[in-house]
Amino acid sequence: MRAAAVLAAAALAPAVLAPAVRAAAPTQAGAPWPTMRHDTHNTGRSEIAGRWHGDRPWSFATGRGIFSTAVIGADDTVYIGSADHDFYALDAGGHERWRLRTGGIIDAAGAISRFDPRVGTAPLTFGSGDERLYHVRTDRAALPRSRRILWTYRAARRPATAQLVNWWEGNVGLAPDGTIMAGNTGGAAYALTPGGRLRWSFQTQNSVWTTPAFGADGSSYWGSLDFRAFALDRDGRERWSRPAAGYFVASPAIGLDGTIYTASFDRSVYALDPFTGDVRWSFRTGDHVYASPALGRRPAGVYAASTDGSVYALTPDGRLRWRYDTGDAVRSSPVVGLGPDGRSEIVYVGSSDGVLYALDAATGRRRWSFDTTPRDPALRDRNDLNGSPALGRRGVVIAGEHGRVWHVPYDYCRRAADARCSRDPGPPLGRNVRRVLPVSSGGSTLRSGLLPGQAPAAVLNARLVVRRDGVAIPAAMLPAPAARDLVELRPGAAVGAQLSGDGQYVHVVPRGFLRPDTRYRLRVHGRYTVTGADSTAFGDTLTFRTAPRGPAPPLGGGPDEVTALSLRRIALPMPAFLTSVNQIGFDSYDLIAGVIHAGPPRGPAGERRVLLWVIAGRERAGREVADPRGGFAFALEGRARGDAVILTARDLRLTFSFGHVPLRRFELRARLRPDLAVAPGAALYAEVTCADVPVYGAALQAIGLCNATGTLPASGTFLGERYDPLGQANRRPPGVSVGVVALRRPNATRDGEASARLRFPPGQGPVLRDRLVSLLLTDAATGRPVPLDHPRLTTWETTGGEVRRVRLRIPAGTPLPSRVRVHVLVDVYPLGSRVAGRPAFVG
Repeated sequence: MRAAAVLAAAALAPAVLAPAVRAAAPTQAGAPWPTMRHDTHNTGRSEIAGRWHGDRPWSFATGRGIFSTAVIGADDTVYIGSADHDFYALDAGGHERWRLRTGGIIDAAGAISRFDPRVGTAPLTFGSGDERLYHVRTDRAALPRSRRILWTYRAARRPATAQLVNWWEGNVGLAPDGTIMAGNTGGAAYALTPGGRLRWSFQTQNSVWTTPAFGADGSSYWGSLDFRAFALDRDGRERWSRPAAGYFVASPAIGLDGTIYTASFDRSVYALDPFTGDVRWSFRTGDHVYASPALGRRPAGVYAASTDGSVYALTPDGRLRWRYDTGDAVRSSPVVGLGPDGRSEIVYVGSSDGVLYALDAATGRRRWSFDTTPRDPALRDRNDLNGSPALGRRGVVIAGEHGRVWHVPYDYCRRAADARCSRDPGPPLGRNVRRVLPVSSGGSTLRSGLLPGQAPAAVLNARLVVRRDGVAIPAAMLPAPAARDLVELRPGAAVGAQLSGDGQYVHVVPRGFLRPDTRYRLRVHGRYTVTGADSTAFGDTLTFRTAPRGPAPPLGGGPDEVTALSLRRIALPMPAFLTSVNQIGFDSYDLIAGVIHAGPPRGPAGERRVLLWVIAGRERAGREVADPRGGFAFALEGRARGDAVILTARDLRLTFSFGHVPLRRFELRARLRPDLAVAPGAALYAEVTCADVPVYGAALQAIGLCNATGTLPASGTFLGERYDPLGQANRRPPGVSVGVVALRRPNATRDGEASARLRFPPGQGPVLRDRLVSLLLTDAATGRPVPLDHPRLTTWETTGGEVRRVRLRIPAGTPLPSRVRVHVLVDVYPLGSRVAGRPAFVG
């Protein structure tokens, strides 16, 4: 019975798909790349011959990282969104034509519809983190916002149980009849008319980030973070769903015979029957697959990429033709274009090493590559190309974590002398390798084996790389018996260590400061396994020199203003999974950290104790101001020695779209220059107990993100500079002072509470929508903060919007020191404090 059904489906598939070729395209006529995956079948394939016309590469800088794909219009305008909340239109030379400000990050590609005579333009639709879909005019001329926007749409459904928000992070797709479709983080797939009216919606159990692929009969094919690929009919009713052991983020593609090609975080590429969803074949890669597959014609094949760093060429029946290893995680979806001869095909893909690769589709050899890594030291380590290429008439457009949109002319690197180019046909790391290589705080594997100058507060990351005949081997280091036993640091220093869940990375965290201007040797050695049974010895020694001790930065302040830092552009590239599910979220964080206390230098090393208060910030009128709804309010305690600082939070919970994740450990390690700019190479290190992660805790363990101790270690970097006091967050609010402060201690069964009243003349108090009023409890003897989840435990009493009283609930069973200092803060300015003894206290 099943065999007959499959044969019937196979016989019908070409006839079903044939009308799609003849029907008018729903996209703008003449647009070389109108949607994220080019066409209604999501082939990721262009028929433009990639010839060089003598032009040079160009780039355009946005204000934050870019993690989406550009689309290209008929007049060669490049359209793309950024985490800086702006959507950009750039001309063919990389100059801004217009931009549109939204209220949130933009994490997905738009789509350019065919010309609509009713509005006189070929409209473009894109989504934003402000929970709106925007349908806008593509006119070149500068237009007022009211004319640029044709309509906006907010999701009609409430978010799925696994989500808290309705951000539009699904790429927009256009059905053959012009219907606009997109999925969102709230967990639904939506279909809208060109006029912005809802046709239907379909609810899943988790985020829908994929671009839908369309059959000629109106069917659409999707994937979701609820571990399913699924098909809907033209009216949004489910035809089938296919579960897997991982998220479906890759956008499905439809082959000429109707086969649905997709991929999952379970490390596999799948070929599915379009009528039943049955698996025709699957192919296993070395890590989770974020990228969407592309389909070639010459020769016919499927091109996929994995966060194991490799690009795979598969035959239509799932056999491996070739594999090319870039050496770093690949989230960029490969695309296929014609060579200069108009016959051969070239596969284009970006990698986390910042390099755009052009690979010969027949052999898998590198034809050329172009390195987009910025020269700017602050951004040099922010070079992941997690956006996917778009193929224009004259070249490849791709954007990255550095926030730049790049246009690289076809075959430029084969014709021009440019240090950013390579024509070496082989893989970057060599064919046969067994080495431990250092990894920068931004996640780049340092192929030279040399660590650049490290801060005395550095986090040292290392990666075991094993390759045989050009193929990366998933070698996992074995704890012996603990990760700390794998490392030796000379000169000696107390360090801790954690292995990544896959055993390929070890994170070495010194307990304190290393000696400045000192040559260190870090030996990493032990045994690794590939199969889980047999093991092989490995060992390497990494050398580095710590930076000389710099002058101590100014930390303190006067009666009306305190020193503050602006912390931004957080990246957590290790493990690769975190970048795949939340890189744009980390990149979009704005944090303001104000100094509550900076003690005097003590001891022969001149070490100082410091305490900072951190809140969320947002931009307003070109200034960074407090964001009371940003979800951040926590203390950083630490030490400063010269220009080096180690800052630790013990009360931090990160809010994701699915819930609040408590961090067991969170540290910022950096050098601060005299102007309070964070020097390049700053490190961020965190640890999460996997069992504490809501919704996904068991899944994280099952897919191998947690190590043998049940810990998910994360390592990354951040940028920072002096906070601009014109933003007011670090300044005393005029006329406001502290009134009565009270503390009621909790016991084993009853919550306690700290509270404070504010005094101010009428009309001069802090308004809750603009200013964040907080309480921080510290040990009056040591200055150490009491770890509490401040955003969830703080409430306010207001009069006319002005905060009159702030309360901090102290959960039952919370241990408090014998003497507690209650700090009252407005934004990050410490307005005042009171000390409470052991009895109930009113001050």
